Amino acid sequence: MKFEGFRDETFAYFHDLAANNNREWFQEHDEDLEQHVLAPAREVVSIVGGHLSATAPMLAANSDLSIHLSELERKGEAISDAGPYKTSLYIYFWDTRINRLSDATLHIGVGAEGVSLGFSIYEFTRNRRARINQVFKARIRTDLALLDSYIKSSYLRRGYQFHRYAKAPGRLGMREVDAFPSAASAWEDTLGWVVSRHIHTGSSRLTPGSFISEIQESFEKLYPLYLFASDPRVDWKRTFKKYL
Repeated sequence: MKFEGFRDETFAYFHDLAANNNREWFQEHDEDLEQHVLAPAREVVSIVGGHLSATAPMLAANSDLSIHLSELERKGEAISDAGPYKTSLYIYFWDTRINRLSDATLHIGVGAEGVSLGFSIYEFTRNRRARINQVFKARIRTDLALLDSYIKSSYLRRGYQFHRYAKAPGRLGMREVDAFPSAASAWEDTLGWVVSRHIHTGSSRLTPGSFISEIQESFEKLYPLYLFASDPRVDWKRTFKKYL
């Protein structure tokens, strides 16, 4: 499949949506959404998912490509605060045998300012079966040094931003805290951990000939984070150490 890329029209769509965040504008521009946002996003899912099927089978794309795309329509209370639509689209790869909100993800975000490539794991609800609780925090307690070794050996801190979120009072229920504390006990209140990089609009890295390679290169670096945080297999460590 030939990928035509996320072009200026893609980023312009989200810029204009932010300035006209209402149902009338959104419905009038449904063809732009399909042509410049959803169609290329499905192409990305197909191409990158095919690559992951060989390198990280657990994250291979589902036959229904649309389930990998985030919804643009806001739900609940957020509508009154920021308008009915989100001004970015996310493409997620996760273990589709389980609910996405219970798993870690590798993701691609597309918005007015460009594209982000990253890894994330969250506790969206008080779900003790979510992998952030069953897998990630359990391994932090026993193997934090192993995770730190990979981050250092892969030089992730040179090109990626790290963010960690912990429980806090208030409407959001979380606040940003030290991204990588050295003590395992400091991770216990973690609600989310994100590692990502951003590519701005106009960058040659977003051209059709370069962008897929950029995704693959980033995902190859980020996949070991998924292994550590969310792969439930008992022999995960054997696979993880191949990347050190």
